[in-house]
Order: sequence, then structure tokens, then C-alpha cells
Amino acid sequence: MKKLLVACLVLFGLGVGVAASWALVDTVIHATGDDEFCSACHSHAPISASYREDIHGGANPAGWRATCSQCHIPQDNALAYLWVKGVHGVVDPTMELLKDPHDIDWHGNRERRAEYVYDSGCLSCHKYLQETSEGNRRAFRSHRRYFAEPDDYSCVECHEHVGHKRLGYHLEAMGWQQNEGESE
Repeated sequence: MKKLLVACLVLFGLGVGVAASWALVDTVIHATGDDEFCSACHSHAPISASYREDIHGGANPAGWRATCSQCHIPQDNALAYLWVKGVHGVVDPTMELLKDPHDIDWHGNRERRAEYVYDSGCLSCHKYLQETSEGNRRAFRSHRRYFAEPDDYSCVECHEHVGHKRLGYHLEAMGWQQNEGESE
């Protein structure tokens, strides 16, 4: 009887420990994925300003906002999510400490936006895109190639400025000059 009681208490304790750990990890993951957290680094000031002007940053009638992690962390696989979030959690602050933020080629990063924005994030909110655009010939035509071969295209190939309205302007206004030959 005593062994059964001890076993039950151990199992109960493990269950409580797992639940508490899960709640803590979930809280930390969500607390470190929004604009307030991500813009705590001074080099993110232009990025944050352009985000707040964008429809995805709350400049919409409902005031709804996509978080940084909803767009910049893959949403289709929990392990990939945790891995990419962990890499950003190590690399971004390290770069902030070791490198002059003005040496970072933010304008060049914009050209490589498909490396930083995940379609799974877009599709987690716009999950009915194909069904809703089928009723609108112009919208469907615009997305037809993507629906036919989603692995060959990314949302940000066409939606170049999504998430960060006037980012080029904000970068230049805050000291990040564009290299010759690059355009907004």
C-alpha cells in the first residue's frame, strides 16, 4: 500500500512538473516573440517603426497585429520553430553586442527577405487564401502560380513590403544608408 501511494505521488509530481514546465516554456516563447521584445535592441528601431505603420503591425481597422515570430519563425513544425527561435535568440543579441548595427546591410537583407519570412506564417493566418481568391478572378490569377507550385514561390516574392511599410525610408531616416544601385 505504501509503495502504491509513493508511486502515485511520484506520478502526480511528474505530471505537475511537466505541466508547469510546459506552461513556463509556452509563456517564454510567446513573451519573446512580439514587437516590444524584439525592438528592445536599438538597431531594430527602423524595423519596429515600419512594422507599426503596416497593416500587419496594427494599422488596420481592427487593430490586429501579427507578432514578429508569426512571420519570422516557421509555423509548420514545432521543432523547426524552436530551432529557428533558438538560433535567433543566440545570433541576434551576439551580433548586437559584437558588431556595429550600422555595419549590418539591412537594405541587402530586404532583398533576401524570403530567407527571413516563412510562408507557413502567412498561411497560418491566410489559410483560406485559395478558397477565397477563387471567387475573385483578379486575386486568383495573381496567386495561381503559387497554388500550382507552392514550393517554387514565396509570398514575399510578390508582397515585397509586407509587414514593414516604408522600411527603406525608416532605415535611411535613422542612419542606415542604402548602397549605390539599390532601390526602394
